[in-house]
Formats: sequence, structure tokens, C-alpha cells
Amino acid sequence: MKRFYIFIMILCTIAAVSFSAPAKTQAAETIKIASIYGKTGDAGSVYDYYLAGIRFGVEIINQQGGMLGKKVELIELDNRSTALGSKLAAKKAVNKGVTAVIGSAWSSHSIAMAPVLQAAKIPMISTISTNPQVTLIGDYIFRVCFIDPFQGAVMANFAINDLKAKKAVVLINTGSKYSLGLARVFAEKYQQLGGQILWEGKYLSEATDFSQILEKVKKLEPDVIFAPGHVRDSAFLIKQARKKGLQTPFLGGDGWGEKMYEYAGDTLDGNFYSNHWHKEVDFKKSRLFVKAYQDRYGKQDDFTSTIPLGYDAVMLLAEAVTRANSLDPGQIRDALAAIDDFQGTTGTISLDQNGDPIKSAVILKFGKESAIYLKAIDPLKK
Repeated sequence: MKRFYIFIMILCTIAAVSFSAPAKTQAAETIKIASIYGKTGDAGSVYDYYLAGIRFGVEIINQQGGMLGKKVELIELDNRSTALGSKLAAKKAVNKGVTAVIGSAWSSHSIAMAPVLQAAKIPMISTISTNPQVTLIGDYIFRVCFIDPFQGAVMANFAINDLKAKKAVVLINTGSKYSLGLARVFAEKYQQLGGQILWEGKYLSEATDFSQILEKVKKLEPDVIFAPGHVRDSAFLIKQARKKGLQTPFLGGDGWGEKMYEYAGDTLDGNFYSNHWHKEVDFKKSRLFVKAYQDRYGKQDDFTSTIPLGYDAVMLLAEAVTRANSLDPGQIRDALAAIDDFQGTTGTISLDQNGDPIKSAVILKFGKESAIYLKAIDPLKK
């Protein structure tokens, strides 16, 4: 009887090894990367723009043999355009055993998910969250976009020196940490440069009627209106302002984009915003990227900066993996932290001690049908 039990135990051991081996082999064939963005909710209207560059980057990496010979598997997670949804999506990414996470877009979403990934020691690269607090959460958190202190300074300088605007109104989306943070930075810099802030108006993210706010703005007669919101709310705000006869130039940040034409049409004409990239910038990697992307997907009428930023995030991660010669998240983190003078599509990227890139910004002007490239601003000349 004792020999029988020993025989059964040997069979069970062999069976366990046989059934577990294929799973280990399969897991070793891919490197899992998660993207976390709002597919549903307020951010859902631009979801494909956030993901387009990431998907293209993964496609290119896999065509070139993957990362250290392993195919990249992109797991797309929906944060439902909320901070809570972002936190839950980050937990899901951890449970799926991802090596790194790319995302999110809205700063409030990135701030919610970063603590989860920091605790799990999984590198996170945000593509377009500009609030300084994002990367201060921990040393596993990085980004490929400039931050609000630089962007706010750029737009305050532009208002004072280019537009000769001495009086400004600031309109803030109180449901967005991005809007709150950028509004504060702009106001501080604008006043340092000698400008006067007449009023700071506030509205909720879901607002669609801005009549009362705009009536007050009209009475104040500012030279410029700084409204660092997102696509939908900012477009409605400008369209309603023009219908009321308010022709004052609006200024925005990188939360704006050509998607706004779908909501506001040619009422956008004559307004300005800062951004990370434009297809006409004269960067070598940018020209190559535009050609490759259009060869793959055709001519792009709405080529927003979120596409090359997503692509740069994937390529930055691939560069870190190559430098580390490892898929260990800790070693990848160390390699990311040491990135200096990385030639990206959106410019040269050097990461500082906080994981923030030192790079240029561009200023764009809305025309009747598309955004027009005005100029690039060097990071040392804010």
C-alpha cells in the first residue's frame, strides 16, 4: 500500500510539471504593457487619439522583433474618465502582471493611478498629464510631456509680449486638476510680468451653458481670456462667447486640440494654445514619424500631439529596456531615470530628477479649419 501511494504522488508531480510548463513558456513569449485612458465618459471622445500613437509604437516595435526578442502585448484598460476608474484600472494592470503602464491623459487620472503603480514598483509613463504632482508621487513615475510651470510661463509670456495683453480673466474647470494647476501657474507668472488678473471664474466639468460666466467677462473687458480646459468644455465656452459678441482672444493649454472644431467650428479662429508638437516642426524624428504614420494610416487631417506623444512613450520604454538589457521593472525604472538627450518625435527628451522631460513647447493658432504652427519655445527661454 505504501508503494502505491508513492507511485500516485510521482504521477501527480509529473502531471503538475506537464500542465504548468506550457503556461510558463507562453508567459515568457510576450511582455505585457497596459495603457490606461478614458474610453467611456468625458475623455472618451478623444480616446482613439490617445491610443493611436501607442498602438503604432507597439506595432513598429513588434515588427522589429519586440523588446529583447519578446513580442509586446498591449492591454488597453478603460478608466471611465474618472479618478476612481483610473485607480481601479491601475490595480487591474498590476493583477495582469504588466511590466509597465502608459497613461493616463488627464492629470487627475494619472495622480489617482500613480500611487498604485508606485507601490507595485511598476514603471508608469504618462503621455500628456502636465500637473507637476504626477511624478512627485514616486520614483517609478515618468512622463514624456512638459509640465504646467513651463507651459503656464510660456502662455503668460505670449500674452504679455506677443499679444500685448495687460488685463486677463482666467476661467477654470474645477473638476480638472490639470485646469486648476495650469490656471494657478499662468496667473502667478502673468502678474509677475506686470499683467493684471481681473477675475477667476469657475465652472464644473459637465457644464454646457456658460451664459452667466460670459456675461461677467464681457463687462470686465479683458484683453485676453485664459481658459485651460479640455476639448468639449473649452469649445462650448468659445462658441458661446462668440455668439454673445465677445471677440476677446482665448488662450489655452495642451488640453485643447483640433478635435474642438467638431464642437465649435470656425468660431475657434483667432485663438491660441500651447502644445507639445505640430506636424510642421522641424525635428528629424518628427519628419520620419509623420511619413511612416501616414504611409501606414493615410493622410491625417487631425494630427494631434497625443499621437506622437504616445509613440514617444513606447519608444522611450523600449530604449530603457534595451539599456537595462532586462525586463525586470526595477532595472527598467533605473534605465528610464538615466535617459538623457533621447531623440523623440516631439523633440529631444532629457528626464530630470523627478522624471519630467526638459523639452520645447510650441504655440499654435486656430485658423478657420485647422491649427496653424506659430513657433517653438526653448525650455531655457520661458
